[in-house]
Amino acid sequence: MTTPHIGTYIRQAREQLGMTQEELAERVQKDQRSISEYENGRRRLAAADLPSFAEALGVSVLYFYGHQVSDEDYVVALLAQFDRLPTSEAKRSAIELLTVFSDALEEGTP
Repeated sequence: MTTPHIGTYIRQAREQLGMTQEELAERVQKDQRSISEYENGRRRLAAADLPSFAEALGVSVLYFYGHQVSDEDYVVALLAQFDRLPTSEAKRSAIELLTVFSDALEEGTP
């Protein structure tokens, strides 16, 4: 996914909420100039920042990927959420949960 593409989605969500760049910057703990650069594709947004932008804009992380979501996009979104887990124990539990879920799906597949 290209950087300008994510920036376009950030701008659209922000404008739909009637939020200024300054307001978004405050919510995601960035400065207004950074928000402008993200929206205009002049600065790359780190995958780890996607959850805070999604929360501030009231959208899911996958919103930033539009209608064309690749397997790589899912991996990035999953890793971004995993990175938000506060402890090693929480991360271990998430892995165990995904393992159980994957095994259950695998057993149900002919």
